[in-house]
Amino acid sequence: MIDYRSRWQRRRRRKTNVRRAIIGSIVMLAAVFLIIVVALPSRQPVVWRYCPLFCGVPYFTADAGKLFVAWSSGAVRTLQLITGKEAGLVEYNLPFAFSAAPAISSDLLVVGSHDFNIQALSIETGNVRWKYRTGGPVQTRPLIDHEQVLIGSADGYLYCLDLPTGALIWRTDCGGGIGGAAALAGRVVVVGTTTGRLVGIDRGTGRRLFMVGTEAAVMGPALAIDDHTVSVGCDDGRQYILDVRKPQDWRTIEVGGLLRLRLVVEGRRIYVASSNGRVVATDLKTNKELWRQTINETLVAGLAADDRYLYVGTVAGRVFAISRQTGHIRRCWRLSQPVIGSLVATGGQVIAGLANGQIVALPVPD
Repeated sequence: MIDYRSRWQRRRRRKTNVRRAIIGSIVMLAAVFLIIVVALPSRQPVVWRYCPLFCGVPYFTADAGKLFVAWSSGAVRTLQLITGKEAGLVEYNLPFAFSAAPAISSDLLVVGSHDFNIQALSIETGNVRWKYRTGGPVQTRPLIDHEQVLIGSADGYLYCLDLPTGALIWRTDCGGGIGGAAALAGRVVVVGTTTGRLVGIDRGTGRRLFMVGTEAAVMGPALAIDDHTVSVGCDDGRQYILDVRKPQDWRTIEVGGLLRLRLVVEGRRIYVASSNGRVVATDLKTNKELWRQTINETLVAGLAADDRYLYVGTVAGRVFAISRQTGHIRRCWRLSQPVIGSLVATGGQVIAGLANGQIVALPVPD
């Protein structure tokens, strides 16, 4: 006798199993598709990545096909720009912190540190050629002009040292700690202070020529636009532009936030970035704002620039490429760590320092 009930139950189980297999396959394919869709856009092309065995924020300078790096942990290394591999300078480790990029001459790397010293290292061997002690932490990048080094200290003095020997040529009291790099316009050195002053000093004698008051501390680096014009950012949210021949006739660009990042000047345009996420392009002659881009993140690295784009790094771990012409965001890279320290664009790469001490090279946009 045929058991129709058992046969029906078997067919039903087979159909149920087939449906479950089909549904499971569909779910699996959908999951794989979602992973691909989500993961591929988030993958960031990396030209190279340098992973040191120590931590610290990296500050670096690109010169002659190499990257000269000083970490806040006290280490110094030289990397090849193309590959990111170590080259040149012998490993050099110190028990104190760096907080600014080094300056490079033909055979010396000059850097200031938190132990109050300015020192010069041999690029070839890593040996200390000379060391000069100031009265406070040195947190600014040196300015090398011919055979002399100009650098400020938190003790309130701007120092001029002989590059080959480190001997003091002159020092000038600026009336407040110096947290940003100096600029040289003709024969006048201009530097800002934490007490809210822009100070002009005679390059040859160290004599103080003028002192202009601002509304807040000046912690940004100064930049010489030409032989008599200097621009520097201030914590009052304004970018100051002054003629060293008529320093009291200064003018400002209103940006907002803290202006502590590097600025870029090209022809009649000046580009300024603020900690509050604003990047502004302004006509230098008319003071007319050309465009303004707002990024809803805190900017802590940049400005870097090539012939087409500006680059800024954020505390959220992103690097933005912004069109110099229009201000539109052309590209955004998402990295694993805050982009803190240095950011440079050179040789078709954007090189970013990360909070965990790593350095990453990214390809510039097409």
